[in-house]
Amino acid sequence: MTEQLLVAIFSEGIRDDLIDALVQLDEVSGFSLQAIDGYSREHSQYDVREQVAGYRRMCRVEVLHCARHEPALLASLRAVCGASPIRYWIAPLQSAGHLPEDPPSPG
Repeated sequence: MTEQLLVAIFSEGIRDDLIDALVQLDEVSGFSLQAIDGYSREHSQYDVREQVAGYRRMCRVEVLHCARHEPALLASLRAVCGASPIRYWIAPLQSAGHLPEDPPSPG
């Protein structure tokens, strides 16, 4: 099973819709979400407060998933983005697991 990590950056305005979409996917067992400050050279979309501060409050989600589930995952993101673009990238994982490791099951 080839695992990948999807990272997506999106506006706070679609946060709840994106969470709902991911929770409904059987292919996703969980994800991490955090608030971030997004910096860009393209300030034309920033409101006055954001232009003064120099950044925009955004969200970042990370989803560990099997490569074969990538199309379904991207389709769910596409369905919620509407006029609010989502920037994403997907990278293969060299390894992943839990620490401490679960003990082997008896024989």
